[in-house]
Amino acid sequence: MRYQTSQILAGIIILLLPLASAAETPDGVKITADSIGYDKKEETYRANGSVRIEWNGAVLTADGATLRDRDSQATAAGNVLIEKGEDTLRADAVSLNLETQLGQITNGALFIKRGNFHLSGAEMQKTGENDYRIKKGFFTTCDGRVPSWKFSASELDVTREEYAVGKNAVFYIKDFPVMYLPYIVYPVATERQSGFLIPSVGSRNGFFLQIPYYLVISPSQDVTFYTDVQTKKGVGLGADYRYILRAGSQGELKPYLIYDWDRDMVRGSLKGTHQQTLSPTLFFRTDLDMTLDRDFYEDYSEESGEYNRQYLESTAFLTKHWERHALTTEVKYYQDLYADSNGATLQNYPAVTFTSFKQQVAATPFYISFDSNFTNFHREHGVKGVRFDLQPTLTYYASLGGVLEGSAWFGYRERIYSTYGSNSGDSFDEMGLPVVGASLSATFSRVYDAAWGRMKKIKHIVMPQIDYSYMPYENQDDLPFFDYKDRLVPQNMVSYSITNYLTGKYLSEDGTSLYADLAYFRISQGYEISDTRRDVLAVVDDQRPFTDIRTEARINLLKRLSLDLDSRFNPYEVRFTTANTGISASDSRGNSAGVSYRFSRNEVDYLEGRLTASYLQPFTFHYASRYSFDSGRFLESVYAMEYKQKCWSVILTYHDRFDKNNSFLISFTLSGIGALGKVKAF
Repeated sequence: MRYQTSQILAGIIILLLPLASAAETPDGVKITADSIGYDKKEETYRANGSVRIEWNGAVLTADGATLRDRDSQATAAGNVLIEKGEDTLRADAVSLNLETQLGQITNGALFIKRGNFHLSGAEMQKTGENDYRIKKGFFTTCDGRVPSWKFSASELDVTREEYAVGKNAVFYIKDFPVMYLPYIVYPVATERQSGFLIPSVGSRNGFFLQIPYYLVISPSQDVTFYTDVQTKKGVGLGADYRYILRAGSQGELKPYLIYDWDRDMVRGSLKGTHQQTLSPTLFFRTDLDMTLDRDFYEDYSEESGEYNRQYLESTAFLTKHWERHALTTEVKYYQDLYADSNGATLQNYPAVTFTSFKQQVAATPFYISFDSNFTNFHREHGVKGVRFDLQPTLTYYASLGGVLEGSAWFGYRERIYSTYGSNSGDSFDEMGLPVVGASLSATFSRVYDAAWGRMKKIKHIVMPQIDYSYMPYENQDDLPFFDYKDRLVPQNMVSYSITNYLTGKYLSEDGTSLYADLAYFRISQGYEISDTRRDVLAVVDDQRPFTDIRTEARINLLKRLSLDLDSRFNPYEVRFTTANTGISASDSRGNSAGVSYRFSRNEVDYLEGRLTASYLQPFTFHYASRYSFDSGRFLESVYAMEYKQKCWSVILTYHDRFDKNNSFLISFTLSGIGALGKVKAF
């Protein structure tokens, strides 16, 4: 009897004790806590102390919580934290249905990792899986107890992947209100969203105002529309349409029109690219660059190298490849911006090129190849016509010992013309010339041990080479002249060169080997055996058989330091005829500098420099300039200062051109919105 009584008392005690500190509902919701009790009548779990609830990839922690089993209704209070992926929600109290994702939040703060969005409010309603309604709320993309900027709103509806829509909004810098907006729409998305961007302002052709609108057409298409107001020029409309379509098709189209009230005319430009892989062996591409008048870029472009261009070129080509052949059809249209009329500008449409790559003749050391081109030259005024350019070539290859390789070739260059539109009437012309050549080269290499950081080996390759080329002299004055292919340069020349390569072998952190090109250096010259050297540009260079000494170099010994050089030195006049050189350096903190020099005798002589300094964080300073030694003045200079915080930045840009009005632009950026306007300082 005593034994039975003891069993009954033990059973009662067990029933009165709380459940184990872990439980799982029939729906797969897991609960852990310091203590868990279950009310069978209410079908409710009650957890206290270090509560943790896991469901559908989300985790809720709190000081205390309840979960009603029949409808998955959960309540939590005290240091509530809900985590799903990298997103978090902190609150004093939460009432949430785990199935419908609907609920109430008291004193909540939502953080969305991608985009760094912070949203908070005294009262928050979760109206859907990704939807919130907030009263007396704030949102920002800045971190910190007092963010650099924020918006407040009396009512705020937020949909992740879409927008935050607020009423009676106030924009704050720190804790200071600076702007009131009765209504605001702000993108809260990990993907692109349509909407207005805040206008950019400045001084360019008078007062400048640009209002952009960004439109998402589909996941693979978007377009930015913008309106320009330039008080000294007019009002312009532009667009930037970008797309990526099926079958490897992608491109961009940028039309722009402005009514220039100074000239009382519509002016504009059209730029665009499109490329498409129609099959693994068939490829199409087109590039558009056109303008309505020849002075457009001079008046409206702010990019160096564009406003002083002479020609605009638009092309379209279709290329088909086979294993041993290739066919390309190309159309080119040129606009001469220096000519009063484009009627005399020579156009190439179409130009068809067919190439047969070198193919071995049976089992012999001989290879045969074939190059051909058909071009139709057209213009409104002047000589027009077609040209066939054909050249079969037979090449012999030989290995002469371990390091020597040699080759010799014989070809025949045939050009056939049919022209019309000249004062002398239509004509048919042709000329064939033999092309003979030979080459002998050697390759020497050596590998050196290195102990330079992660670099373990350096390979040095030296390649001396001697070439011979011959084409007889033939008077070509009777042939039409469309381009320099119509005036082939006779040659009886020996050329010699020596090329050096340096390659480094590195060990990555996981122990795999990586290779990098460290340096390239080549020096070359030619000698005309006939003592009279002819050149397309120089025409005749009597008694000077040696060509200029050409030096080419590309050095990347250090990861953030590079040097490029391409120069030609005249040994008779003991001076450089051309020089193109540049050096650039950068560090891991965003500082960089570069200088380049361009010289061509009687043509170009200018120095270009650029500098970015970010030592005075959060300020970054940019400078770029071009100086002409011919005119003894700066062609242009660009000064910019960027003040950048994690969640916002502002860029001030001053552009100085010697022949145009100076311009000043302001670009302001809020993280999550993007650049306000299309200002591009560098």
